[in-house]
Amino acid sequence: MQKKIRRERQIQRNRTTILKSARELFHKRGFYGTSMEDIAKHSGFDRRTIYNHFKNKEDIFAALISGILSDIEAVFGEVASEEVSSLERLRILVLKLLDLYIDNAHLLNIFMSEYETNEIKKRRHLSAYTLKNISAYRKIESKLVDMIRQAQVDGFVVDVHPYILAGMLNEIILRSVIVMLHQRDSIKKKDIMGDIFELLSKNVVRTPREEPGSEKRP
Repeated sequence: MQKKIRRERQIQRNRTTILKSARELFHKRGFYGTSMEDIAKHSGFDRRTIYNHFKNKEDIFAALISGILSDIEAVFGEVASEEVSSLERLRILVLKLLDLYIDNAHLLNIFMSEYETNEIKKRRHLSAYTLKNISAYRKIESKLVDMIRQAQVDGFVVDVHPYILAGMLNEIILRSVIVMLHQRDSIKKKDIMGDIFELLSKNVVRTPREEPGSEKRP
């Protein structure tokens, strides 16, 4: 029994080392500039050990994204426990997601600029890791939609389909972080925080004088 436990712990340590090494290399060289052999050398393992854990580097990348999705889900859990108004809950969520995206900006930038748009990916079958990520993201998205829908019911948010608002909100935060990553000398966290809340306050959040249902649809 103890031998099995030690073995499982060693497997987990090896996996963690591989993911850490891959993350560092993806940051330095980009996704397509990094090979499985590079990851093996950087992690101190032979290629066989790497392949025992991951089928290919797409699986490694998907595993890294999976870690981010788990962190996002944890953020939603923290925010849901806050005993505040539905609007304040959304505000707290934006701040927490902003911090999380900033911490993972390099990896998310790779995802957007290389991995997500590359034509090669379109011709490959989706891996089990990627399918799991898609399922996890949909669950996260539904939680955001529920939060927005509640804020709409409470009269804090404009009457636009919550899925549209959810996609817009996530895109604003993500794109702002990517811009900050590339313009770090001229744009700081406080700048994008101000811009995000300016956009939301003028286009999404109802003004105090507005009554629910007062907007006229085109």
